[in-house]
Amino acid sequence: MQRVDTLAKKVGADVKHAEGVEKAKLNAEGHKVGAAVKKAETTEKAKLNADKQRVKADLAKDKEKVNKVYQDDKAKFNADVKKAENGLAKDEQKVKNTYRKDEAKVKQGFAKDKQKVRNAYRKDKAKVKAGVKKVKQGLAKDGQKIKNTYNKDKAKVKAFFKKEK
Repeated sequence: MQRVDTLAKKVGADVKHAEGVEKAKLNAEGHKVGAAVKKAETTEKAKLNADKQRVKADLAKDKEKVNKVYQDDKAKFNADVKKAENGLAKDEQKVKNTYRKDEAKVKQGFAKDKQKVRNAYRKDKAKVKAGVKKVKQGLAKDGQKIKNTYNKDKAKVKAFFKKEK
């Protein structure tokens, strides 16, 4: 019975260790995915700011050119500036839309990865539970065999002492 108890304790410790390892893996995967999302968001914001700066620099150059070419014709100059500003607004809106789409894709990817990790954890947890159940069943069978052997031996001893009387 002590061997059975010792084996049960050992299996219990192994199961707890396996669960701890799986939780640690899940947490590590969660941190990796979170870091990847933050990095992607930071990269997208940096790209957006760089695009804004580039567009602003291009607009400034265009304004200088327009100013030199059209100094005599103020009406035409104002119309060209307005067109450039409208183009800038359209470009900025395109960049914003692209950023939103990319951000949504990153969030969806994060959600999918998170769900994959959850599913893997659940599967592994179910496997561990099934293993524990099998071990417990094996221990129960071994315990029953020991009890049966004990009862047989006990009956033999009783029979032996009855014969001696």
